[in-house]
Amino acid sequence: MSGCMKYLKAGLLAVLLAVSGHQGAVAQEIRLQLKGGGFEMTGDLEAYDGEKYVLNSPVFGKMTVDGSRFDCVSDNCPTGPVSAGGRKALAGGPISGDIIIAGSNTIGNALMPAIIEKFAELHGLEATRVVGADPLDLTFQLLNKRGDQIASVQLLRYGSSTSFKELAVGRTEVGMASRRIKDQEAAQLQAAGLGNMRQADHEHVLGLDGIIVIVSPDNPAVSITLENAAKIFAGELTDWSQLGLPGGPINVYAPSGESGTFETFNNLVLKPNNLKLGNNVKRTENHAQQSDWVAIDPQGIGFVGIAYQRNAKPLNIRSACGLISRPTKFSMKTEEYPLTRRLYLYTPGQPKSPLARQILDYALSDEAQEVVAGADFVDQTPDVLAFNEQKARIAYALNAEDKDFDINAMRNFIKDIVQAERVTSTLRFETASFTLDNKALQDIDRLARLLKTPDYKDKQVMLIGFADSVGSYAPNLRLSQLRAQAVAAALRKAGHSGSVVKAYGELAPVACNDKTENRHFNRRVEVWVK
Repeated sequence: MSGCMKYLKAGLLAVLLAVSGHQGAVAQEIRLQLKGGGFEMTGDLEAYDGEKYVLNSPVFGKMTVDGSRFDCVSDNCPTGPVSAGGRKALAGGPISGDIIIAGSNTIGNALMPAIIEKFAELHGLEATRVVGADPLDLTFQLLNKRGDQIASVQLLRYGSSTSFKELAVGRTEVGMASRRIKDQEAAQLQAAGLGNMRQADHEHVLGLDGIIVIVSPDNPAVSITLENAAKIFAGELTDWSQLGLPGGPINVYAPSGESGTFETFNNLVLKPNNLKLGNNVKRTENHAQQSDWVAIDPQGIGFVGIAYQRNAKPLNIRSACGLISRPTKFSMKTEEYPLTRRLYLYTPGQPKSPLARQILDYALSDEAQEVVAGADFVDQTPDVLAFNEQKARIAYALNAEDKDFDINAMRNFIKDIVQAERVTSTLRFETASFTLDNKALQDIDRLARLLKTPDYKDKQVMLIGFADSVGSYAPNLRLSQLRAQAVAAALRKAGHSGSVVKAYGELAPVACNDKTENRHFNRRVEVWVK
């Protein structure tokens, strides 16, 4: 056997080992053979434009290969363009078939339609809308250039719970949910033979949703608690003097009941306080109009998606433990702003329908995150923020209770990050463990791709682990160390090595440790670069 072929076979084994150990989405391994034979290359396909392959080979490294000189001879060969990233933006194969996507109105109202329309456009198709007898039933007919229908996608937008019911009876292979699946729902689907819906190949985070509470720039209010916000919108607080501000009637504005923004606010603010929207509320279907109404009314208050702030002033959210969260896209991407939630797609593993697989692959691609942002949700594309723009979090951390605070550790933490920038990719974990949750598994791939770009080539990457405050300080410090090490290991498998691991236990919480759902946000690894 020639020396070259030995290296190629060794390279193939290395790729197989790397792929088998990866915890998240992995690139597809392909094998390229020189036309006429005599030479082969094997590695991870990173991109393909129809003419050239971008291949990450363990033997030759990352390189571009002229497709006119090679044949792809493996099972995973692309049959259409592939995005630069972990998932195919344009999955191979012809577009055909009829599928149903069911569930959340929040996702189904504007976001999923935008994804379907962009998916069709990328494939050279036209997506025409047909509204059913019930307006929550919407069908997209996918037409070729001759005007012939070659496929259809029906959206049943009746709420997150319906996604799990439709999955259970096999009516859909893609369910939309603006909340995580409940224990009972997961048990029912597992009993129906669909597997563990909380595993990474079943549960996918499509994007994030963020809501801001707004007032006029002339209103002196700066922060508000979620409890007081709930009471205002329920009509229990009717005068600004009840919040310690100059007196005057509170004029309340809100989106229409059909709005996904209202549904989010209802689920995150009103329902947890056992309240409903009051009667004395001025409502509109136009988010921009509502924001403009509030901006010119010094006594007004409303809530909109962050994209619709316009000339209004957003209020900080003050938590029960004294933490104050500023409503920025950065704090929403890190999931440290309380009015942020994940938007999910659930599947019974890899969908059997080719069209469902193609749409899922596109929806979870890097390119589709632009569609998420364009639909006024919060995308998951990593951003960075300098230390000087995050001084407020240090101030809040210095005010923590003694049992959760160590002055020397705090000094070291500040020293570590003072010259650094924080990346929004914040990796979170299951309770009392260093097992990455499913969003973290997706984010590992995004982060690895970011760190491979020229802008990050010479930067030091710090992975800083944290824990919640349940238990004593020393075990929490050790757990935060293990979490940072777990992220470093996952990044190595995704192609990035050399990260510096740090750990600070329960220091610098980003949420109160009073509730289970809040403690989840403190079980995290932050990513800093300098």
